[in-house]
Amino acid sequence: MKELHSSDVYDDPAPYSQGIVHGETIYLAGQVPDDDTGAIVGDDIEAQTRQAIRNIDTLLEAADASLENIVSVTAYLTDLDDLDGFNQVYAELLPDPKPARATVGVKELVVDARLELQVTAVKNG
Repeated sequence: MKELHSSDVYDDPAPYSQGIVHGETIYLAGQVPDDDTGAIVGDDIEAQTRQAIRNIDTLLEAADASLENIVSVTAYLTDLDDLDGFNQVYAELLPDPKPARATVGVKELVVDARLELQVTAVKNG
């Protein structure tokens, strides 16, 4: 196993890795819509979705991969009324074929954000 890290994504001091590469599989920690200082970006679901996906893309680039390599997404939304806005940005930014996905409504997240995205991807090759 190899730890994945990018200084362009906030490095939370909590005891976990930004990502792990095991063989050809890339496992990312849940990504929230924060910038590299840890500040949440945007107030609405569209802006927050864009930032969370931007963080995912940055981490995947550190593993020599891209959004095209994502095979599975788990989306945690704090308000299921945000689903349409989330789906709009998700459909725009993630290439076809879209990854398999589970979407879960949650009461709250560890940070004050509207969503958290956890992805699994495979390396190019």
